Amino acid sequence: MLSDRTELKLIFAILTGILLSNLSIFSAPFYIGALIDGLGFNEIQAGLVNTFEISAVAGVTLVCANYVNRISLRYLALTGALTILLANLITLAIDGYVPMLLIRTLAGTGAGLCLAASSALLGRMKDPDRVMGIVLVCNTLTLILLLSIMGYAKQQWMFGGVIGLLTIVLLLMIPLMLLIPTQPVAVHKDKTADSNMDIHRTLGLLGIGLLIVFCLIEGGVLSFSERVATNLGISETNIGKLLALAYAAGLAGASLVALLGDRIPRIFPIFTGISLMGVASLVVYHTQSNLLFSIFLCSFTFGFFIAFPYLIGACARLDPHGYWAARASGANLLGVAFAPFMAGTIVSTASYQALGLLCFGLALICLVLALVFTNRIKQQFPETRAGLA
Repeated sequence: MLSDRTELKLIFAILTGILLSNLSIFSAPFYIGALIDGLGFNEIQAGLVNTFEISAVAGVTLVCANYVNRISLRYLALTGALTILLANLITLAIDGYVPMLLIRTLAGTGAGLCLAASSALLGRMKDPDRVMGIVLVCNTLTLILLLSIMGYAKQQWMFGGVIGLLTIVLLLMIPLMLLIPTQPVAVHKDKTADSNMDIHRTLGLLGIGLLIVFCLIEGGVLSFSERVATNLGISETNIGKLLALAYAAGLAGASLVALLGDRIPRIFPIFTGISLMGVASLVVYHTQSNLLFSIFLCSFTFGFFIAFPYLIGACARLDPHGYWAARASGANLLGVAFAPFMAGTIVSTASYQALGLLCFGLALICLVLALVFTNRIKQQFPETRAGLA
């Protein structure tokens, strides 16, 4: 059992990887918009740059998930941070499409190393749902501050302003990486865990599939929300404030998870969150009202942040080593990575309204997968408070 002080240190350590991997995701509206407005990329090119970066995060995290019990997590995270820093500095000096693809992929590689190290720690926590809620509260507070000024930075310096802000956050996170243990995550196996390995593998793969679809919805809506807001006549500065407000709504959702943890059946927040995301995706891409756009964008992030910690927490409980927690984090990013390219292709070949319909359909698929996943977990872990489901 971890002491409260040790648990607090690990929570801040987990925050570093989660936040750094989320920066390119949650800044995507300005990230993609700056590539289009500042460097002249089209929607597909801008979406692909973002996709390559997030794909690198996902791929590296999934590969490293198999080795988190054998390598120094602190050195892994610090190596990742220095890689991101190098990539960001080079980014400021280039403007070509192919060089941008390559350098942002390098940045994603560094973020993947950080995320793998941090996610491995989640398996140590006695209540990973609550821990993810706390981490997302801190993560979202940072994002709210960041997004509230990113609109101004984009307006003044375009993509260089966006990357400059992300670099500042990176430099602030590096000291927190010293809280990550230098030794690998080491736990004692038990016979029960070994005998249930195949069952846990099936549950883990089901959870990963669910997370990929879930995050396709997230990326599909957030990637071009800045474009939709611009088309509605909202200024860059006000878009930044609106996105900050949306993440404040997400903060409320994450705070609720941090408070409740596993005190309630998992299916309730997951079902509610996915339902909100599905309805909001339709409204965000179909409405002509600034007010409705703002309300449902906030509803979308609230839904995401109440469902996501429970999905990751469920996977984290499948083993005490952190393997499935790291794999779940990587799977989450696989969905998010493909989403900008998917969204850009649909917007270019069809319309924003078609993208909204697709996201709604994905939400329906996600609800079915969630019902199966939570039911299987409830059967496998009936002794856990709230049945884990």
